[in-house]
Amino acid sequence: MLPHHAFQPSLSHPHGALTLVLLLLTNLSLVVATNPFTCYANDFVSPDHATGHYPSNLSGAQDIIVAWANEMASYGPWSVTNKPVVAPSGNKHDYMSWAPYQWPDCSKVGNKTKLSPQTMWKTCPYVFRDGQVNPDRTTINDFQSFFNLSDAVLYNSLAFTFQNQSSSVYSQRVVQYIRTWFLDSATSMNPNLKYAQMNRGPQGQTGEYTGILDLRGFAKIASGILILRQHNSSDWTSDIDSKMVAWSNKYIDWLQTASTAKQAASAKNNHGTFYVNQLMALKLIVNDTAGATALGRGYFGGIYKGQMQSNGNQPMEASRSRPYHYRNFNIAGMITNARLLKYADPTSNDWNTTSNGATIQTAVDFLMTTNPASTHETNVTAEIYPNVAAVAATYGDPQGKYVKFLNASGFPYADDASFLWDQPLAGGTLSANSNASPDDSQSHNGSSSSSAITVNRTVIWLLSGLLTGGWLW
Repeated sequence: MLPHHAFQPSLSHPHGALTLVLLLLTNLSLVVATNPFTCYANDFVSPDHATGHYPSNLSGAQDIIVAWANEMASYGPWSVTNKPVVAPSGNKHDYMSWAPYQWPDCSKVGNKTKLSPQTMWKTCPYVFRDGQVNPDRTTINDFQSFFNLSDAVLYNSLAFTFQNQSSSVYSQRVVQYIRTWFLDSATSMNPNLKYAQMNRGPQGQTGEYTGILDLRGFAKIASGILILRQHNSSDWTSDIDSKMVAWSNKYIDWLQTASTAKQAASAKNNHGTFYVNQLMALKLIVNDTAGATALGRGYFGGIYKGQMQSNGNQPMEASRSRPYHYRNFNIAGMITNARLLKYADPTSNDWNTTSNGATIQTAVDFLMTTNPASTHETNVTAEIYPNVAAVAATYGDPQGKYVKFLNASGFPYADDASFLWDQPLAGGTLSANSNASPDDSQSHNGSSSSSAITVNRTVIWLLSGLLTGGWLW
């Protein structure tokens, strides 16, 4: 179950995925912004991709990453203590969100006057409507704030590597964001999800196992931390690192012992997939590569084995109200798990692990032949593009099938952030060449002024979907 919906365009989408309705426009007069931004699925970017030296065909991706890092700086830092409603515990440090598909039924509560929202939340029974999002979901913005946080950490960490310096405004931002959300006593989050995707009504006021999805962005947080560590950032001090490790260990303990977390861990669909990549990411943060490896191997030898048919279809995701979306969502989680495991254990080859004879590639190939219009999901067509790019970069594209699909879509993938790590992948609007010489490299000084054409081309594509309702949930 996807635990957000408010506003979801996708530039770098599902998996690198800053679904920012960023609209950094240098030559366009129309500026659209929302705070918090909403992102889609997830991704893990190995610090080995953040080399600090990039071929020129990646300049579009670099420019977008820098632009997003700068744009998001005007909205952070983020904290669970900023929400307008406190969790039932009365502790402002407790993370909280409401179940998105739950709706109040006040028809039998006997009220003679209109109930206030606060009374309705506790008095009216709530009923489940799959795929129909209750708009008051966004009243409490902890889930959106965490999406913003995870994207900001990832993109600022990557932007830091473009400068080839031990300290920069980008690495300083990462430290500020992490300190505010996790470490500072006045603003930190308690390391649990007791009130995530909380039930409401007279029998509610507790979190659900579905709420574990809310912090799936930990894969991006781990990416950012590992990047700063590997590049020896002077801003990421040993004191900050040890405090983040301590917080993560407490949260790991909760994820492994709480009843709702155990329920998410045992789920056979996307909930189980994303539970694994969240816990794997946390294991990497605390330097437990053996634990991360065991989790990844357990997933590909367990839950994953039953998620696909031989043709690449995913029956549990296909049975949902939005099957095209949910298939893509789970594929994004599979990809993240494969990338996390490859980093934890470079000898792993779980991209080629089969489920009923099918691989991650088979799942993507199946969706490439699926028309989202058949299930009235043309508004989420773009969710497949980063999955296609990841498969092309991993399995190869000798016949050009994947590049042709991406080019035909109009999605400017070579100008997308994920193009930085979806390599080698040929083609694209920048005439990208995966065989670019290592000598043809450059470092960015953090300015996005040179990327006006690149940024605006991506933004024009984004607006074409946004203004037609393409990504409004």
